Amino acid sequence: MGSLNRPYVTVTIPMYNNARFISDTIESVIAQTFTDFELLIYDDHSTDGSYDIAASLSDSRIKLFRNSENLGPEGNWNRAISKVRGKYVKLVCGDDILFPNCLEKQVAVFDDPLNTGVSLVSSQRTIIDPAGKTLIKKVNFVEGGRMETADVVRKMVRMGTNIIGEPVCGLYPAELIAKISGYSAVVPYTIDIDFWIQMLQHGDLFVIDESLCAFRISDLSWSSRIGELRYEQFIEFMERAASDESHGVTDLDLFIGKINCAVQSMTSLMGFKLFASSTAKKINGRLPYEVGDEGSGRRKALFRGKNFFYNNELIK
Repeated sequence: MGSLNRPYVTVTIPMYNNARFISDTIESVIAQTFTDFELLIYDDHSTDGSYDIAASLSDSRIKLFRNSENLGPEGNWNRAISKVRGKYVKLVCGDDILFPNCLEKQVAVFDDPLNTGVSLVSSQRTIIDPAGKTLIKKVNFVEGGRMETADVVRKMVRMGTNIIGEPVCGLYPAELIAKISGYSAVVPYTIDIDFWIQMLQHGDLFVIDESLCAFRISDLSWSSRIGELRYEQFIEFMERAASDESHGVTDLDLFIGKINCAVQSMTSLMGFKLFASSTAKKINGRLPYEVGDEGSGRRKALFRGKNFFYNNELIK
């Protein structure tokens, strides 16, 4: 485990206007059965009291920071991993949840000598709604166990979706942060996948076939273009992945992947719209979160929790 001056794990939470959920997120980290960690919280200049809520929670392992201006997702996520002291790192968005034995089970994989050469440990996840109600108990696109990078990328391309999981699903060695370029929002929808692929250039993926965390679908306004944006941006990721010959992606993989991506985008759009519609009715037609105008008419990426917007269009 970690030394007296260095925790074994760093959990870092980049947050922006997560007042409704941040207490649950922080408390889920504090409740871990594995206790040798530090918890870093980076508030991206929230305007809804998120910072004050986080500051009200007392635990010696918590360190809270506040940006003097809003950095957006790319800036705040990279800041969140810039000063980690743990041997391993987990980034948790400000509305997601860790189940109590998440860190314990993921650290155990890295500590097993048989898993030397693993650079990323992920788990399955549960999908929950704003109230914490389970919508999907276990999401898994890949079986548990160890996978080589080329196999991961090729399967992801063929399936047309993120098979590794959102940031909350992963744990990775801190030493690799200096060897990669960090989070990039050049293609906002795949900011987490791009980061995972960078990590997997340095080792294999190990998937724990158990849901160890929860990814929250927040009740935000949904755009009619969400499916189109998801499809276009994931296709861009697929083509970039295929351009790297080491991934072994074939033309057939891309062909199948584009079909599956279209299906995934369509079903996601339909599901999210139904969910948003149902939620809106429950609160008398008024959504609790609104996206402000960033001005100048530019397509600027905004950050709300883990959700990305181009102007008022949510990318999910």
